[in-house]
This record gives sequence, C-alpha cells and structure tokens, in this order.
Amino acid sequence: MVLLDERILELLNEDENEYMAPSDIASLNGIPYSSNHVARRCRKLAEHGLIQSVGRGVYKITDTGRAYLREEYNAAEGSDIETENGNGNGSTGVSDEV
Repeated sequence: MVLLDERILELLNEDENEYMAPSDIASLNGIPYSSNHVARRCRKLAEHGLIQSVGRGVYKITDTGRAYLREEYNAAEGSDIETENGNGNGSTGVSDEV
C-alpha cells in the first residue's frame, strides 16, 4: 500500500454511499497526484478487493476496504499486496503494486 491508497480509502469511506471518480479525488486539496495516477491506484485497489468499480470510472469502498481502515485486515498478508517500496517496511517510495 502506498500513502495515496490509504487516502483514497479514507475519502471513499467518509460516506457509506460515497462514489468518486479518480478525477474527483485528484482535484481535492492535499492530493498532489494526477487523475491518471489516481486512476492507476484505484484499479490496483479494485484488483485486490479494497474498492469496487461501479461503472464508468467511478468507485466505492468495499467491506474489505473498511476492514483495512479499521486495522482488521492486513492488506500485505491478505492478498500479496505490497507496501510502498515493495518489501513491507513502509518506506515512502512509490510502487505500482498495491
């Protein structure tokens, strides 16, 4: 997981019925990434079941994503999801892996 992944989950979790597109997320203050980069991260999160595409590039958080935010689900152990630098120590590097 990279820092942006956690922020995406937090934003989608703010309202249970909240649906957001990557462009909406990228346009928020405090998100210093392009909508293309946010879209790539959303696809990775969706591949691992933390968020779900509801069509046309719009996503919502899943129960697994909520469990991750409550620290009840370890993404790294749950489905081969890597940390930011790919080795599990949580450094600030950026990875294409979730």
